[in-house]
Amino acid sequence: MSFWVLEDEKGNLNMGRIVDSFKRELGKNTGKAVSNFFFGDSHATPYRRVDSERRARVQEEALKQQEQQNLNLLDGAVLGNVDIVLQTPIPQDEQALLQLMSIWGAQLASSKWDFDDEKGKIRAQYPDAILEKFKQCIIVMKYVAPTNMMAEHYEKILKKASRRRFIAKYKVPIVLAIWIGVLAIFILLGSLGVFD
Repeated sequence: MSFWVLEDEKGNLNMGRIVDSFKRELGKNTGKAVSNFFFGDSHATPYRRVDSERRARVQEEALKQQEQQNLNLLDGAVLGNVDIVLQTPIPQDEQALLQLMSIWGAQLASSKWDFDDEKGKIRAQYPDAILEKFKQCIIVMKYVAPTNMMAEHYEKILKKASRRRFIAKYKVPIVLAIWIGVLAIFILLGSLGVFD
């Protein structure tokens, strides 16, 4: 064997190892790509997961900013309507007063108060403003039209709306108080031997 042949044979051997290594790496990376395609980042290598977590945080932050922007837009729209209600003068004429109270009474009857989340608290500002102005209208009505038959009807609307608002605002403490009251009654009845 000549020197070149040995060198050539060594070269082929070395070249075979390089090709085998390349094939293994290519197969491993192809397997990862297929796995990631089908299973997502849950089976990905750690550096992909970190990138995925960072992306999730960025998306979460963007969603929070969008939600805050939506709340700001809602707040602006509601406050615009609240301003309109608050700036509406209460008429001193009986017919105009009854007409305004009829409109606001219908709105109060259909209003829903919800203090459970930010959107509900923002939206509650509008029926709150109508409720306050409606109270003022009832006071004016006692002087402008004390004998009008609609006065009793509007008083009922005011009481019902006030009650609905109170329940909506304090429903958690109300339910808790009822629960504690029922529990106390059962404890009292149990101590008196009623359940024996």
